[in-house]
Amino acid sequence: MLRFNIFFLVIFLIAIVESSTAQINYRHFLGKGQIELQKEKYLDAIKSFNIAISSKQDGFEALFLRGIAKFSLGDYSGAANDFSKTITLHPLYARAYQYRGISYDRLLDYAHAVRDFNKALEIDPFNADFFLARGDTKMHLHDFEGAINDFTSAINIENNVASAWLNRGIAKHLIGENSNALNDINKAIYLDYFNVEAWVKRGMIKYELDSMESALADYNHAITLEDKNPFVYFQRALTYLKLVDSVNAISDYKTVIELDPNNALTFYNLAIVHSAGKNYRDAIIAYNEVTKINPYNVYTYYNRGNLYYLLKEYSEAENDFSTAIEIFPDFAGAYINRSVIREMQKNIIGAKEDHDRAMEIIDAANSDGLDANILYSRYADSAYFNKIIEFEADFVNGNMEKGRVQYHRINIVPKSNFFLVYAFDLPDSIYLKYKQYEYYDENISAFNADNKLGIKFVFTTRDWPVTKETALKELHRIDSSILITGDTAGAYFLKGVINSMLQNYSTAHNAYDIALGYDPKISYALLNRGTLRYEMDEFIFSDSRYTNSITVSRNSFTNKQNDNIKPPDHKDVLNDFDKVISLNPGLPFVYYNRANVKLSLKNFQRAIDDYSMAIKLQPKLAEAYYNRALTLLYLNEIKLACKDLSEAGELGITDAYNVIKRYCNK
Repeated sequence: MLRFNIFFLVIFLIAIVESSTAQINYRHFLGKGQIELQKEKYLDAIKSFNIAISSKQDGFEALFLRGIAKFSLGDYSGAANDFSKTITLHPLYARAYQYRGISYDRLLDYAHAVRDFNKALEIDPFNADFFLARGDTKMHLHDFEGAINDFTSAINIENNVASAWLNRGIAKHLIGENSNALNDINKAIYLDYFNVEAWVKRGMIKYELDSMESALADYNHAITLEDKNPFVYFQRALTYLKLVDSVNAISDYKTVIELDPNNALTFYNLAIVHSAGKNYRDAIIAYNEVTKINPYNVYTYYNRGNLYYLLKEYSEAENDFSTAIEIFPDFAGAYINRSVIREMQKNIIGAKEDHDRAMEIIDAANSDGLDANILYSRYADSAYFNKIIEFEADFVNGNMEKGRVQYHRINIVPKSNFFLVYAFDLPDSIYLKYKQYEYYDENISAFNADNKLGIKFVFTTRDWPVTKETALKELHRIDSSILITGDTAGAYFLKGVINSMLQNYSTAHNAYDIALGYDPKISYALLNRGTLRYEMDEFIFSDSRYTNSITVSRNSFTNKQNDNIKPPDHKDVLNDFDKVISLNPGLPFVYYNRANVKLSLKNFQRAIDDYSMAIKLQPKLAEAYYNRALTLLYLNEIKLACKDLSEAGELGITDAYNVIKRYCNK
């Protein structure tokens, strides 16, 4: 609903850049970030604003615009933090209050949002955007009369703003003033004929007023304006269903899925339509997709279990009812249905236990004449119930959300261990992809600057690209040059590094052993050997655990015959890392790697300790923030995790924004 115009902000801020006092670096990177922001290159914009901020600590413009970029990536908490810093530097900057308020609104912190909008209006009482923003938040608070007043104030200040008329129309509809509501929305369409949202909102109101053909006309026109908008097809499908036209409804749902493949709500609705038409197999296929996207949605398992029952596939039905019960232990219907299934399978004891448990739940819900809501009271103070019924449904596609990486579907897994690698020369176009992932410590930086052989080392979690031919040439050069100097330990260490990069693990391990035999105090050899041992241990375990080697997750065991195979204890790995710390206690990467090992051993608190030490030693270690955040999420420390994710995103971990979207904005 908000009139959120980044282009306007970019142009607006050009006028307030302190050209006379700002440093050259600040002005250059501020301008560069503004251009990237305008082009919706949000990640690049954040990098540019980071450099600008580092060159001018009181540069409030860069902080504000970085907040806009974070907001666009769904990092509302991180955005609010940047807007707060902006306000500290410039207490009368009304836009910062406005956008901090919008961020709080997205975080469901409506009280603080209203407070910020009030402050913005104190500074600039004749700004229509501020009334619009406050009106939106009042809508979320169900203060529809208050929202109408704010939208009216915006219209009185600037009567050609289509979004003010549209939002006031929606608010009027919500208090039952449908005729006036449609008049306002008609005005919005008149002012902005190509505003797809206005056509869709008018269609939705007509749908609710049972004016189906007129609603269809609005949706059809919206599609002519933007034929890649999944939300329009979703709404039109609902209208077709109300008209008992399941063929067109299914067609529209399939279009939504083509445009937005991770839309679980659409798969769920499609399954219901197929079920109503007794196309049970198609319905099960759709429910299967829901479980992939929303694995904790209790209704999906319950409904799919019913379909398996109708198909007389009783084992599958029982599994689904059991999963529903595991997710929601007070689900009486699932107990009743599983009881029936168990009785049919001659499991009389299990059937009776399920029946009795269902009766207990029902009796508790109906005791003393109370309604069924009492059953859910134990979940009232948590997000538990919301979690088990929610559906992913963003209604976005690549064209609509270009630059917004938070909508990309990713595997949420910790970032890999650090190796010290030989940074072979790369073409500039390739090197740029690796540059942001490389780190140094003081000793390695000094070595890179001073050695006469052109050797460059970097710490990275990425596999540095190198051809076998290039590596062999370098190994030959090491033999002919370094061994002559008598640095046998250094020569074997380099051989270990290069063979590690070629994934010649046994050769690399042997080289590190020899290097350490000559000089047990090469902490970098111990770091790489320990990391190599960890990878080898995990590979051997995975290979023996899964006959088809199709997964790397210990949380999805499917091969029952190998359940007795124990995961590695990584004692030798931890021993190597402990030795590194005793020799080189200021090396952040060893604490990070040790944390990853402890995480794999489910020693979560100690893993957090090591990630924290890595961050203390290297405050810009993005991977440590990201992995610590995932660990905190596992421990249900959502607020702390989201703070770390924001920091990881700011430092360049793109995946952080996807995790923020899934876990921090609920």
